Amino acid sequence: MSHSPYPIYLVSLPKDSTRRDALKRRFPEFAARMTHVEAVDGRELTAKDFFGHILPACMNGHRLMLPGEVGCSLSHIKALRQFLDSEAPAALILEDDVIGDDEAVARIMSLIPALPEAALLICGGQEGMPARKFLFGKPTGREGLFRLADFSSRHVFRTCCYVVTRRSAADILAGHDKALQLADAWGRFFQSSPVSIYFANLLQHPEELDSSHLQQERALFGHNSDAFRKTLWDRLTRRIQRIHRKLGALMCLTAGYRRVLPRRR
Repeated sequence: MSHSPYPIYLVSLPKDSTRRDALKRRFPEFAARMTHVEAVDGRELTAKDFFGHILPACMNGHRLMLPGEVGCSLSHIKALRQFLDSEAPAALILEDDVIGDDEAVARIMSLIPALPEAALLICGGQEGMPARKFLFGKPTGREGLFRLADFSSRHVFRTCCYVVTRRSAADILAGHDKALQLADAWGRFFQSSPVSIYFANLLQHPEELDSSHLQQERALFGHNSDAFRKTLWDRLTRRIQRIHRKLGALMCLTAGYRRVLPRRR
């Protein structure tokens, strides 16, 4: 395996050694190069710390974040700061449940030199996401690498596998400095930034989410249930959003973009 100037940061809770052991078996060559960033367990934050993190966002109109979501954001902030403390021009950030192999990581490393300085590369991980049908991109000239349409930036999710440059990492941290946000609020981080989001479908996120700490918490608090969408205003808002998404998708297609992922069957 050739040397690469790009570090790999692995975000993982200290107690999740079993996950890290499984990851070493999936990535036998690259695992040795991964720097473990000890993730923050938001469920263990004191009430004072938790509300101190979420109040600025709530005051700006964002929804209440769950403890696990706060921990996820704080964990990725740690990884981004560690990267910016280095001299590397770019870095790959992974979570310990990411699925793939050494060949996929080597492919990601080969794509990084093709990225401009103002770039974020999402390396896959959209399995099971309904919004994946709204991911439209244009080919870049490198096989499998697409530059996403601005419309798609708010429809790409998860933080299990992504590449940051120094510019995109700094912009993400600046967004969190204003008010802590969800770690995968990619569209918000770059609203007033020249950063473009790129996509290459090389790594995967488990479709079975029973082992996901964050998903368990969301299920416990009913974030995915219809209980949060019972009012007439909520139903009207959702219908308007559906129309907006369909119009956005049509505009992307007419502008020469194409879907970067197949439709779910």
